[in-house]
Amino acid sequence: MTTTKIVTFTGSKGGVGKTTILFNFASWLASQNKKVLLIDADFQASLSSTFNVITNQNTLLDVFIGSQPEVRQVAENIDLIPASPNLDQVETLIQGKMFREYVLLNWMNKNKDVIYSYDYVLIDTHPEFSMLTKNTIAVSDAVIVPLEPSEYGFTQLKNQFELRMAEFREASIDPRTNASDIDAKVYFIGSKARSTTTSSRLFKEELESIPNNIGVIKFSEIMPTSTFTKVAVTNMTADKLRSYKGYKDHLVEEFTKLTQTIDNI
Repeated sequence: MTTTKIVTFTGSKGGVGKTTILFNFASWLASQNKKVLLIDADFQASLSSTFNVITNQNTLLDVFIGSQPEVRQVAENIDLIPASPNLDQVETLIQGKMFREYVLLNWMNKNKDVIYSYDYVLIDTHPEFSMLTKNTIAVSDAVIVPLEPSEYGFTQLKNQFELRMAEFREASIDPRTNASDIDAKVYFIGSKARSTTTSSRLFKEELESIPNNIGVIKFSEIMPTSTFTKVAVTNMTADKLRSYKGYKDHLVEEFTKLTQTIDNI
């Protein structure tokens, strides 16, 4: 029985720190001697760019056109299947296929030896509930949705995502078993919460009332700096973190909770 956990990071809105959280989480897992495969399913390729992989050759797109992507080692214990800028064409490319929501699942089933050699497979997506995102959700054990402390970034988008997930589950019910093929657990994680604002305080209080909330990543300038410099916060030197006292410990605590949640699925 495999212990590999597959997790999609997604949402209905950009700019909530999704890729930054994923990059830092993956780097922390790797530092714990976990083998991590990253799959960049966002045509903007932010995650791939963080690892200096900008290419249109042997990318995730190849899965959807009947070819084979290349798994690239990008750091110790971290491999990557990069995005293609043409991933926004996936919906058109597979429009005529039967079971088009399961193209990625079929590819993974054919490449089990590769996929299940990792402890974690983490997938970054474009912030929309597209056919490509549905493909990533279909293979996932968990879906992580970052939320930020604003009315439109939190309540409305949380409800919108839950509605789309419910529709996807309903549309994927197997008539033979009356059970949905989509069994990924959805979890919300707070992002960019500041300790000094009323909106962030109310945001944290509201999050705590949500059963599938798994924590809050506090705001710090060091987070966007980490993707810009391509060095995860937990890998930074003490000198670099001198102005951000306690933030590394905060991330380790939140990532530990996230890992425990994923492992218990």
